[in-house]
Amino acid sequence: MAEPEHDSRALAGELRAGQRVAAGATVLTVVLAAGKGLIGHARGSPALTADAVHSVADTVAILASWIGLKLAERPPTKRFPFGLYRAETLAALVVAVSILAAGGHLLVDSLAMLVGREQPLHHSLDVLAAALISAAVSLGIYLVERRAGARLGSESLLANADESRVDILTSLAVFVGAGASYAGVRHVEATVTLALTAMILWLGLQHGRTALMSLLDASPDPSLEKQVAGIAAQVPGVRGIAQLRLRQAGLFWFGIIGIQINRSLDIARGHEVTHAVVDAVRRAVPRIESLTVHVEPFAPAAYKVLAPVNDAALESRISEHFGRAPAFALATVTDQRVVSVEFVDNPARRLPARAGLQAVKTLLQRHTVDAALARRMGEIAYHTLRDLYVDIYQAPDAPLTQALEDFAGGRLALLAGPTHSSEAEGAAPDSAAESV
Repeated sequence: MAEPEHDSRALAGELRAGQRVAAGATVLTVVLAAGKGLIGHARGSPALTADAVHSVADTVAILASWIGLKLAERPPTKRFPFGLYRAETLAALVVAVSILAAGGHLLVDSLAMLVGREQPLHHSLDVLAAALISAAVSLGIYLVERRAGARLGSESLLANADESRVDILTSLAVFVGAGASYAGVRHVEATVTLALTAMILWLGLQHGRTALMSLLDASPDPSLEKQVAGIAAQVPGVRGIAQLRLRQAGLFWFGIIGIQINRSLDIARGHEVTHAVVDAVRRAVPRIESLTVHVEPFAPAAYKVLAPVNDAALESRISEHFGRAPAFALATVTDQRVVSVEFVDNPARRLPARAGLQAVKTLLQRHTVDAALARRMGEIAYHTLRDLYVDIYQAPDAPLTQALEDFAGGRLALLAGPTHSSEAEGAAPDSAAESV
């Protein structure tokens, strides 16, 4: 099992940047709400007054986002060993509730004006000016929040950005309604607001669902899981992916992955593989703050088995020498039977030295191999196969068919090490010992 170390300074900088954006948006929204509320009340504009209430809801939402980012910055403690990353997600849920509350308020007011309550007319240019200024400021807040939220991957900042986009439309709707009132036309303001209310409520439901799914550890986008699994599967030594679970907490992702490695790997090499998986995944997906790796033995449905033979025939015996065998058998073997066998010539058999090394390189460039059978094997060939994560089994002095059947039945033992040292450079090719 392995977990990465996180760059706390980089995280702190990102969180502080999000806090500054949220704090600045809070101040601007408070000023807007106060200005629109005062002008709307003084001039008798129900739409501008309702928009001020909407801005107050925005203030609560943005403040919740700022608090969430501030809490997420705190390091893990004994009481909260996994940190407070979910505080930001909880803040996103508050944002969604605020959007729904504001949408409900606008819905009630617009319906009331449409079905019976007379809307007073007002003829004040400062109501129109307030609506336009509100739209312009909301546009600026939207652009800043959207850019910062995308950079930081912040749920609440992105939610606030969408709410600011709604504020632009709401303020423009107020401008249209106030303009109609200025011109002596009733109910236009209520009609436009009713249309915008549907979009406000839809956004609130969308953001609420996203935050709630995150709090409930729902599975993320399948494309992200596929990406992480693909990266892990490419790490040398990983023979398969057994399981993968990801969950989101605020700005970051946490995951548990099960990888399959060869049974012959010792603890030290298995540990190296797990750390390589963590490093590879986090380089490609920096938002994964923690990845726990579980190791399981590699057990494919069918093994690709390599065996040196004296002749390209099923009746041939396993060759005594690996690198100087006349040919190799490449067999597909399940735990029940031998499925298929093909033969390839050994192009390295007549090399003056290091024949086993060259044979291994040539064969593994062209074929996938899970396990190799050998009666005798020099140290260079042995360690080369091990470095390429190929398990090596002690083969009997027997025909190929029997050796493969013994492998399929689990009756062969792993070769604990090379059977002899490699020859010196320049050894004769017909030497009794293998030249690897």
